[in-house]
Amino acid sequence: MFDLFKKEEIQSLKARISQLEEECRILSLKLEKKDEKAKKNIATKQDVDRELNEAQNKISSLTNEIQKLKQEISQEFKFRLSESLSKNRLEDIIFLIGGLQSKISTLTTVYLEKNKALGDVAKETVNLFDSSTLQLIEKIESSTGKIILYDTNRIINLVIIPVFPILQSEFFISTQFNLEPLKKNLEYEKILVVNTHAGETIIGIVEADNFVEHEIIRSSVMGKHKQGGWSQKRFQSLVEEDVKHHANKVRSALDTMLSNHKDIQYVLVGGEGKLIKMIMEGYDFPLVMKSMDTISNGNVDQVLRDVLAVRCYWI
Repeated sequence: MFDLFKKEEIQSLKARISQLEEECRILSLKLEKKDEKAKKNIATKQDVDRELNEAQNKISSLTNEIQKLKQEISQEFKFRLSESLSKNRLEDIIFLIGGLQSKISTLTTVYLEKNKALGDVAKETVNLFDSSTLQLIEKIESSTGKIILYDTNRIINLVIIPVFPILQSEFFISTQFNLEPLKKNLEYEKILVVNTHAGETIIGIVEADNFVEHEIIRSSVMGKHKQGGWSQKRFQSLVEEDVKHHANKVRSALDTMLSNHKDIQYVLVGGEGKLIKMIMEGYDFPLVMKSMDTISNGNVDQVLRDVLAVRCYWI
């Protein structure tokens, strides 16, 4: 579907290279067998050498051609830009894009739920997208879905990964982008943030883009151990006990915090997967995985920026 001609051409070239390499191997064997005769008959050796050199030159030429094709394809299927935007910057972009209008219906807006493909939701729009754009859209992984803003004139081609899950897949083709579902997606009343790493975890309640309550839980977790054998196993057991103790400490603080905040819409979690599972086990909240760094000098503002950041891909 996506540039099949180039893919088939590369496969054909690879097959041809394999064929020539086999020819080269056979020629080499022949050369070894005829080595004694070649010493007596210089002309025979020269013929074999000539055939071998020709095969090697063909292999080299085709190998270079394949590398060029691969380079062209990798350059063709690259995002123009990908970056994480703060909520304020995204709102500025929404305001700007919201003012765009075309004379005819060239602007396509698609909202895709998690694990939904464009062809599943908006089959009739697929032909509007060029093949490289479709491939780039499919490459993007998201646990919350995708918002696609596509202009057939290629002035605006943007994929947004929202903070909160898209709950309904839909598409629109018009003279303007339909940004209302995106604006609604940015709205929330109360969320829980859990950013957990071995020995240090921050939990907090966020309302109106600010922590109304947060707590940093710290505990001692052993570092790496270089010795092997029984000592290593004993050390690993102690580390696991430390991690379990830290998780229980976080759960205790979380229980206290949630006793005052029952109406949590989503839990945005990041950090170490094993700890996340230990801490969140038994809670019945919708989880949204986020990429979060460790807490830098207790900088809760940075944690908040990471949590509310939106990933954008310009195609």
